[in-house]
Amino acid sequence: MKKRTTMTSNLKKFGLAFLSVILLVNVLFQTNFVKAATNYGSDFLKTVELLDADGNPQTDFGYYDSIKVHYTWEIPNSTNVKEGDTMEFVLPPELKIVTDLDFSLKDHDGNTVGHVIAKKSTGQVVITFTDFVEKNSNISGYLDFWTNWDKSLVEGNENVPVEFPVNGTTETIDVGVGGKNQIDPDESLYKYGWANAEHPELIQWVVRVNYSKQNIQNAVYEDFIGPKQVVDFNSIKAFHGEFDPDDNFTPGAEVPSSAITQTTEGFKVDLGNLTDSVKISYYTTSTDNGASPNYTNKGQLTGDNFIKQEIEVATPTSGGGGGGEGTTGSVELTKTDDSSQKNPLEGAEFKLVNGAGTIVQTGLKTNIDGKLTISNLKYDTYQLIETKAPQGYVLDASPVEFTIDDAHQSLFLSKENSAIKGSVSLEKVDHDTQNLLADAEFELQDKDGNTLQPNLKTDKMGKLTVTDLLPGEYQFVETKAPTGYILDATPVKFKISTEALNVTVTKENTKKPEIPKVPVPPKTPE
Repeated sequence: MKKRTTMTSNLKKFGLAFLSVILLVNVLFQTNFVKAATNYGSDFLKTVELLDADGNPQTDFGYYDSIKVHYTWEIPNSTNVKEGDTMEFVLPPELKIVTDLDFSLKDHDGNTVGHVIAKKSTGQVVITFTDFVEKNSNISGYLDFWTNWDKSLVEGNENVPVEFPVNGTTETIDVGVGGKNQIDPDESLYKYGWANAEHPELIQWVVRVNYSKQNIQNAVYEDFIGPKQVVDFNSIKAFHGEFDPDDNFTPGAEVPSSAITQTTEGFKVDLGNLTDSVKISYYTTSTDNGASPNYTNKGQLTGDNFIKQEIEVATPTSGGGGGGEGTTGSVELTKTDDSSQKNPLEGAEFKLVNGAGTIVQTGLKTNIDGKLTISNLKYDTYQLIETKAPQGYVLDASPVEFTIDDAHQSLFLSKENSAIKGSVSLEKVDHDTQNLLADAEFELQDKDGNTLQPNLKTDKMGKLTVTDLLPGEYQFVETKAPTGYILDATPVKFKISTEALNVTVTKENTKKPEIPKVPVPPKTPE
């Protein structure tokens, strides 16, 4: 019994191992058929330039200026970019974005072309394309990144060659950089701020008060919080101390919290009789979650023996943006019959196949005017193939081929159908003997009695045949009976339909009664 149990256990282990191998092979097999996304690097980046705050191209900037890196990009129509494919490149190390960026590239209709993520720590930019690139041609756009000089790499008052990734290689722009600013010895009030790199909704503000160390009686600093911000009152700190000309601060005594009061527009700090310098710092929180390119604030310093000083400043411009556009074409097909009137045909169904043989759309139907329209077609060669004919017409599956390109963005095509046609055979027989009767004459009429074909005569086999009849209701009316038979003008009705295209009808005739011969009396002999 123990031996059998051991054997059963071994079989179970073998079975589980075998199943695991099969599952692993299946996963590996399927993985091989999953297409990895393609990274196109900087291949699609066409041009790059540096813009100032007013959008003007420049090659000279101040040490503290905000600099917009402006790219244009373009995807060649010959490149088969797919949803999920990327452009990945790194911005020059000399220029740093202020915060991590996350934004979308949209066209003028709001369709998302791609999604952009940029990292402050590395300068890496990753653009992931949507299915927009599979549905459009002539795709192009722009990219903007607000940057500042990396002060650890750029000293100021120098010419800096900045190397940008472009078109699969690099392009160098020589940029003149202004010198560092030292504090004006006569300065009494200055202020600056910046967005937090990790939390761009937080803005750090610093106020430099009385660098010149004037004797200001009853000095009061008042701060006015700018739009789209809320001050964190508990973050406000103020210290007496010393600034060096490069803005390095050595703190001394802290200004007591009782001297800091909140106002309807911000806060104020009562500094009393001021003879030294003070550094005030605090945070505001943006109400738009850091979406604005910059934020502003105002401040003023007053005193009994001091002319009021006012200042308004903005944070360095941050953020990024961009857009993209694409081109598509359209086709209109008109479906008619093959008659001289070219009557429009409703209800024909088609499928659309692209140049790779892939079915793009199915169930495309012509409307009451015989038309179907397809918009938003990427540049390619296509075929419209009929899959269902209009009622009463012959299916014609021969492809209608067309090409959408710059020269043919809007096309108008036509396709004819031949009506399904039937036939009718009439047999003329004797009422009594069922013998076939020749030389009976008929006319073919529609159901309303309108003559369609006159002078139709049964042949020697007692038959007549009419072909090329469209589906519908008809009737034969006898106009001349065979010799020796009574004319019967009662209509012989019949119907041609897709279910009964070839119809046979019978028409009987009754013989005329024979007139007895009158006996001729014998002649009397003379």
